[in-house]
Amino acid sequence: MTRLGLAGRRPAPQWLLVGLASLVWNSRVIAAPPQRLAASSLSPLRAAATDVGRRDPNERHRAVVGLALRNPGALEAFLGDVQDPASPRYRQFLTQAEFNALYAPTEAAEEAVVAHLAASGLRVTQRFPNRLLVVAAGNVGAIERAFGVEIHDVLLDGARHYSALEEPSLPGDIAPFVSGVLGLDDLAAMHARPRARAVPLAVVGSSCCHLSPPDLLTFYANRPELDGSGETVAIAGVFAWQDSDNTTFNSQWGLPPLPGGSGQVCTGRATAKGCRFSIDGSTEIALDVEYVHGTAPGARILNYMAASTSLADFPPMYNRIVVDNPGHVVSTSWGSCEAAISSAAQHMSDNIFANANAIGQSWFAASGDAGSRDCGGVLGVDNPANSPHVMGVGGTTPTCSGGLTPSNPACTGYGSERAWNGSGGGLSRVFARPAFQTGCGVPAGSQRLVPDVALEADPAPGNFVFEAGRWLVVGGTSIGAPQWAGFFAGLHGGTGGPGFGNPGARLYSLCGTPAFHDITVGSNGDYTATAGYDVVTGLGTIDADEFFVRTLPTTTTTTLPPVCLLDVDGDGVAGVATDIVYIARDLLGLTPVPPSFRTGGAVIPPDSVIVDRVTRIGTALDVDGNGVVAVSTDVVYIARHLLGLTPVPPSFRVSDPSIASDAVIAARIDALCPH
Repeated sequence: MTRLGLAGRRPAPQWLLVGLASLVWNSRVIAAPPQRLAASSLSPLRAAATDVGRRDPNERHRAVVGLALRNPGALEAFLGDVQDPASPRYRQFLTQAEFNALYAPTEAAEEAVVAHLAASGLRVTQRFPNRLLVVAAGNVGAIERAFGVEIHDVLLDGARHYSALEEPSLPGDIAPFVSGVLGLDDLAAMHARPRARAVPLAVVGSSCCHLSPPDLLTFYANRPELDGSGETVAIAGVFAWQDSDNTTFNSQWGLPPLPGGSGQVCTGRATAKGCRFSIDGSTEIALDVEYVHGTAPGARILNYMAASTSLADFPPMYNRIVVDNPGHVVSTSWGSCEAAISSAAQHMSDNIFANANAIGQSWFAASGDAGSRDCGGVLGVDNPANSPHVMGVGGTTPTCSGGLTPSNPACTGYGSERAWNGSGGGLSRVFARPAFQTGCGVPAGSQRLVPDVALEADPAPGNFVFEAGRWLVVGGTSIGAPQWAGFFAGLHGGTGGPGFGNPGARLYSLCGTPAFHDITVGSNGDYTATAGYDVVTGLGTIDADEFFVRTLPTTTTTTLPPVCLLDVDGDGVAGVATDIVYIARDLLGLTPVPPSFRTGGAVIPPDSVIVDRVTRIGTALDVDGNGVVAVSTDVVYIARHLLGLTPVPPSFRVSDPSIASDAVIAARIDALCPH
């Protein structure tokens, strides 16, 4: 007789496995009576659904079990510390291994869940290093056994769905470790609703009269040199992009190809519908990739795709981004009404976002496009923008200072913005208010407020997008989230160092500064934009140049380059033959850049960007302190100092002995452009 060791063990017969599973299940029930989970795992829409009978017990389903964080209070204290710009531990984030050791569910808790699922007849298909999720598949009968439920077919608004009739239960020795279960109903799903319409090619050729990346570079005063090089932006959603669409879009607007290493990641089976290109469904990813790239053309972009739009497929996709940790910035424009999703589902995702923050990731989410009544005509907000570990992005209606007309199609600069009536915003009924939501007009209360920030979103004028071989004009807060992600990629790429995690504390500390355009006009239905924070446009929209100046990393592990305000063309050098010429010409009322400078392929920002930067320097150019900014004196002194000469020519002092000393003037110039 041959003895078989472990390496040669024959597979156990199926009847034996089933019998053992039954024994384990029965013994567990006896040892640990079932216990309902603390948070609801079923959609609130179940109350409006009509039961039409038992679901086929042999139909295949999947379930996602969320495990609770360990030491959640300590985790929040840690996040409050490392995300506070005033803390000595600011931006000293954890590695994923450190997070797992301190805050992830224990290995024993995960093993207990896995054993219970297997004993119930389910096959575990996914586990993660942070142990926050366990994904399993099997027939309806096995799912019913695992969670102590009956699953029925139901009708909701005339459509056929399925739902468990009662909340799930788990053995008492497992239930305390579980935050919730997804996959017990399909009454709600994730959506991306970009408002898109096709436009004739002639309109695109004339660049009129909708927004493109070059227009937004000018409108929000972005700095071309902070292009996100060295950073990676992850896009969290569904469906694939077409490389040919990206190529056409980039060619039209003078953008480089996507950087090497960009690509797409399917988080389900390779054949999953959500990982394929869809003529209608891929509009969202087209605008996401095109406007992340348009904002930060040097950043790699990875498209993480959920297997489908099912709620159960999103937490595994979110968690894959966290454990892969490809970069510091994530954008998502997919969401669902808070009131339609179970609280367990939202907390399950929020645990993942907390892990993301702890390792330095910043997440930006569109706040929704149905105004204050995002939930079927009822006051409500969108998930995941309602998460306290995610920055919600609302929307505005932009007006350029000039241009965007048939005779002058390019946007010439920032004019004004008003709240867009579709901007999702309001008070969460699920999440408590995070500590950073305070001051600057934040109303009293204890509920999470949405959004945090805003950006242009109105379909009029809308943004050019190329998808499925056609030009579209698209609007919605879906446009704002990827651009905010692009701004943060630029910030990281330009300064290096660790991530920012949730930048809420930093952003709210900038309220009332020139880093934000405060939106004070317009409403989203029930709420009105006001001075300071409001639940229509949050803190406002970004003035990128001012934002970058004020949002510099200050960790003990990162040495940051000084900001030279005299470098108005943003090439990293304050040049007498370039920057000082541009400043002088602007002060004289001329276009800053002589037309001859733009020949020969030189890459120089638009005149409007340079004018805006000179304007921001303002009276600081009065380096002799006489109350007047003059080309014949102040600009001369600046140029001479940059050339290594004494700022004031000796002959000047003969005619005016009261001129400040060279040491004083040199110090003022050095303050504008530190060495």
